[in-house]
Amino acid sequence: MVNEAVLVETVNGKLRGLRADGAVSFKGVPYAAPTGAGNRFMAPRPVAAWAGVRDAFELGDRCTQEHETFGDAPILSWYKQHEAFSENCCVLNVFTPDTAPARRPVMVYIHGGGYCTGGGGGPVLDGANLAKSGDVVVVTVNHRLNIFGYLHLGHLDAEQFGDAGNNGQLDLIAALRWIKANIAAFGGDPDNVTLFGQSGGGSKILVLMGMPAAKGLFHRAINMSGTSGTSIASPETTLPYVSAVLDALGISGKQLHKLQEVPAEALVAARLKALGSQREGSRPVIDGRHILGSPMAPEILPLHAQVPVLMGTTSTEATFYFAPDPRHLSLTSNQVKARLSAQFGLDDGGAAALMAAYRQDGPNRSPSDILIALISDSMFRIPIIRAAESKAAAKGAPVYMYNFTWNAPVEGGKWGTPHAMDIPFAFGNTDRAKVLTGEGPEAAEVARNLMAAFVAFARTGNPANPRMPAWQPYDATTRTSMKIDLTCEAVNDFRGADRVAMSHLTLDPFNRDALMTYRD
Repeated sequence: MVNEAVLVETVNGKLRGLRADGAVSFKGVPYAAPTGAGNRFMAPRPVAAWAGVRDAFELGDRCTQEHETFGDAPILSWYKQHEAFSENCCVLNVFTPDTAPARRPVMVYIHGGGYCTGGGGGPVLDGANLAKSGDVVVVTVNHRLNIFGYLHLGHLDAEQFGDAGNNGQLDLIAALRWIKANIAAFGGDPDNVTLFGQSGGGSKILVLMGMPAAKGLFHRAINMSGTSGTSIASPETTLPYVSAVLDALGISGKQLHKLQEVPAEALVAARLKALGSQREGSRPVIDGRHILGSPMAPEILPLHAQVPVLMGTTSTEATFYFAPDPRHLSLTSNQVKARLSAQFGLDDGGAAALMAAYRQDGPNRSPSDILIALISDSMFRIPIIRAAESKAAAKGAPVYMYNFTWNAPVEGGKWGTPHAMDIPFAFGNTDRAKVLTGEGPEAAEVARNLMAAFVAFARTGNPANPRMPAWQPYDATTRTSMKIDLTCEAVNDFRGADRVAMSHLTLDPFNRDALMTYRD
């Protein structure tokens, strides 16, 4: 089909997008001004209006960052993005079935990569299939990351640089304000906006739920394996990292204006040098002006009391981290016990007891299977469950839970359902991730199941849909969740024995080396 130009008018000027294969796309649309030079480490500034028609045919730049490692393992190569890095990264992409007025639900995707890397582009994040399948408007967003979006400087100069610690989040709020002002021109409903995001994207959504300035800019939230947003950094924990960054640049706390003058690449290098000795790096901070606390804290829960939430994880999140080194998939019991002892301070008997507890839900699990389940739980499923418990206990809008359980068929199925596997399914782009999703019709059918749940939730705040059995909200009594697979199933207390076994242990996401490192 020959591409057809489509015009819309935004508050900043006219945009020209392209219609192809049943959807219209507008790419690389600025929602805030470039963030370099005098705008660096400052809250996002408005976009200057333009005359004439601006072409929106190409994806915009990603925030300057170090090498993106997500796609280094062959089974994860589908995530790779090739857009340039720059400080002109406050851009978004809109995908819609049609621009005629229709008040379609709006689904805004916030990308993963922690708070440090990634972008909202690439083939798998193309929103056209989701837009067509669900009759929704899909928006993907780029924003400031790492040192550019999350460098707490407020303790050194609150007046000039008080926003620097949370500018990545403020960019997202600017994008949501742009959506509220403009999305009707793309056939969307500004009063029905759902955020969805995976990993770091889900964490950013949790943080937004606790930001007063974001209230009312979105109405529902879907968190796909995002956990770090449940515990936001306190100011004091960031100070060693900030000091190390300034030392690496040779800039004192009284010369912060010089941060706006050094090359962007020097800032990236300074960040990496600072991380050599500091675990607390780039992440949002409780600054007392934009973020007042963690989103599931009792004093913050009322901010999002009326926002329904859908949260979930994949079955074997940890295989994502083992993909570059398959030796992790064939460990002995002694190797696993040694890792558990080193990570959690358990003696040999305690480590053996923990492994035995993990065989209650999986009697045939190998030692590596146990380690994978345990890491997946400690890093992702248990924090998600705790967040869901807090949300449910607040007695406001409901929270729903899912577990994505379809196993990748490639390489004999040894990778299970790794972290991030649900991304191509959520966008209906499994055919662009065949190195993981394989050949055959099953992946597309599972994608239809996941998209049906997400679209139903975006439309009504309830993920129930005709492709699945009855789906009740989550609470700490029944612990109902939906298994998303070729055939979907509602389950009470999914892998409950594993949950109990891990519930008394805590894994610091910045200090997990003992569990993750291969040793003979």
